[in-house]
Amino acid sequence: MSYDLHITKATDWPQSSLLPITENEWQDAVANDGQLRLETTLIAVNPKTGESIQINNPLMASWTDPASGEKHFFYYSCGEVTVNNPSESAIQKMKSVASALAARVQGDEGEWY
Repeated sequence: MSYDLHITKATDWPQSSLLPITENEWQDAVANDGQLRLETTLIAVNPKTGESIQINNPLMASWTDPASGEKHFFYYSCGEVTVNNPSESAIQKMKSVASALAARVQGDEGEWY
């Protein structure tokens, strides 16, 4: 099962478009971070079926955990940044990025990190 965490400025992440992280803010955050890098295409393979899915987003960024080498994608859309199934270290990275954006990290169920 998939679970997302969201970097948002809104009181509740579904309303992120009402108080958005702007595209310029996000691009500046990526440029200034040093560990995030724009990576506009993600190809994922379903391990059960072998089917591949390609996601394209000109504002998507990736972060590779220096300790584990695990890569996480930070998907920008509609004024928020989403990471799917983040590890504990990715959650810490999200919190750092959120702080730089004057935002917070919230889970799908509304819990704050």
